[in-house]
Amino acid sequence: MFSNFKERFISAIAPDVPMLPNIERDHSHHHRGGGMRFGNQQLTDKFPYARPPFLQLMTPDELKASADHNVRPIIVPRDINLLPWGTGYAECVNSGKSEWNEDQGAFCRQVLSDPEQKHPDLPYTYFGIFDGHAGYGAALAASHQFHHILHEKLVDCLDLLLPRDTNESGPGGAGENGKLNPTFPHPIYFQRRVSKDELIIGALESAFFHMDSLIAQDRDRYRDAGGCTACVSLFIDGKMYVANAGDSRAVLCRRSALPAQEKDDPDDSSIAVDPLDACSYPVPFSSDHTPETERERLLNVARLKPPLLSNYYVATEYAKRPHIKDMGQRILCRQGSMKGWTYKTLTREDLRMPVVNGEGKRSRLLGTLGVTRGFGDHDLLAINTGIKIKPFLTPQPDVQQRDLTQVVSIPDEHNEDGDYGVLVMATDGLWDVSENKAVARTVFHTLSKYPTEKHRYTMVAQELVARARGKINESGHWRLADSKAAATVDDISVIVIPVSQYYKDYVEWTKTCSKDLEQRRQQKKSAAAASTPEAQEAVNVLNGVLAEEAHVVEEEHEEVVVLETKGRQQQHHHHHHLQNEDDEEDETLVVEVQTRLDQVELNEVDEDEADPERGDGDEEKPVTEQQQQPNKAKEEEEKKDTPTSKRQKARKGKA
Repeated sequence: MFSNFKERFISAIAPDVPMLPNIERDHSHHHRGGGMRFGNQQLTDKFPYARPPFLQLMTPDELKASADHNVRPIIVPRDINLLPWGTGYAECVNSGKSEWNEDQGAFCRQVLSDPEQKHPDLPYTYFGIFDGHAGYGAALAASHQFHHILHEKLVDCLDLLLPRDTNESGPGGAGENGKLNPTFPHPIYFQRRVSKDELIIGALESAFFHMDSLIAQDRDRYRDAGGCTACVSLFIDGKMYVANAGDSRAVLCRRSALPAQEKDDPDDSSIAVDPLDACSYPVPFSSDHTPETERERLLNVARLKPPLLSNYYVATEYAKRPHIKDMGQRILCRQGSMKGWTYKTLTREDLRMPVVNGEGKRSRLLGTLGVTRGFGDHDLLAINTGIKIKPFLTPQPDVQQRDLTQVVSIPDEHNEDGDYGVLVMATDGLWDVSENKAVARTVFHTLSKYPTEKHRYTMVAQELVARARGKINESGHWRLADSKAAATVDDISVIVIPVSQYYKDYVEWTKTCSKDLEQRRQQKKSAAAASTPEAQEAVNVLNGVLAEEAHVVEEEHEEVVVLETKGRQQQHHHHHHLQNEDDEEDETLVVEVQTRLDQVELNEVDEDEADPERGDGDEEKPVTEQQQQPNKAKEEEEKKDTPTSKRQKARKGKA
């Protein structure tokens, strides 16, 4: 009934504005500006509400205690060993903005493995922090699913990411100069060369888009998840990658080596400066995506696609908000991607609401939303217009990287945290009331108090949350401890990552990887060496077969010679007994060796064709092996000889 009355009231004061569709307002709105959403709230959540698993808040009572808006307890992990490298984490709920803490934190340690076992494994570690709005569904879904999506994207380019032997040739191996080639060629039908950095950045970017589309697909099956910002870090192959979409922030806190302590001068009345304050400094590794910072992109979208504005908004920015009394007057404005300002005459169209209005943290997109990148918000509508905001939103992240192998750290200075830095990832609940430099100063002050404790980074996270939350006064308002300024009323989640601890793990991994590659080289050499004896053995086997065949041939030859000798002895004996019979023929067996040794041809030699110079009583000399084995030339010649010439040669051989 109230909604019908409101619609009639809006129609009365603004007759040119169409009536709003009959939609249900979500049970909670974004703290940066409310909005309306389609959807049946009778659907169930995809994931039941819970805090990050490493906090070990398992029972409903523990969850309810963590969401006490009056106390706002700071929650830290019970077991610091659940997070790698002693990473610190702390969180606290809002002061009543929403029923539950809509922030979520996540981490994952995974390994990229070669299914063919040709290359060593490549480990990586991922951290994520997600700030939900209009509900906790999107942030909860991202904390459960994003690392799986990212792993799939990294597996897609597995062959180009795994470590390779520098002695190998081909893609990823050593070139002609023997150095590792940092780029990997595409297949032959591409004309670009892509580095490992571009592959990992592409995996992060595509994972952001995939996560957003997955939330869109779940709208019909689960309750509207709302939206969330996303800030993730990936530690892989000795490098740190930070991807951010939204107003969460990642800052690398660093410090230079402390100067040598000088003796205090008693006459020096100047105020002493804390060396930690002088040496610590922040390095931003992300940028906030708000309507203020992305004004140019949003105005370009509106200018190129006017139907998105539906005659309710205008893609123009004014130096002063125009009023109806200013009609016909000149006013300063800029349109689209203009950097400067120009004058124009004010018309009725200029009285429409600008696409981006407000400044700083109070800037709003279509008067509704305070962030311009992230996941979800597919059904979010602008207030009082029913226009979808999603076409202006994008999950596209900004990705920055740092090569930790190029960091110079002198062990004698004991400044590993300062040289490599301490990465602080936090939702906007911290950054709304804390400057980057103040955060860096707090980090190193707290670390100096706990120089050797294992939980020192958890203490840093707890200190950052405590400073941003402040203390409650007698009036029930939260105020910063060091001033009377208002503390944040939003959810606060902080992850403190010691980058130097990851680099130590990376150095150990490189040593293991080198041993693995050396072992693979030795295996290849052993296989190559084993292949040579196998070939030699094959040759020996072949030689053995040939030797055996030659031995068989030699035995057959000896048998033939014995047979021939026996035949001649019989012939001689027969000739001796029949020497008086002139008409009878004496048969003599002659062995003729053909080209094939297994064939023996016995020829009958007539007595009349015997050698006339040979006497009756002469003894026949046995044929020797050398005389019996003709060479190839003689064998060819024998093939051409007539039987008569063969007999004559046989007689000469017997003589």
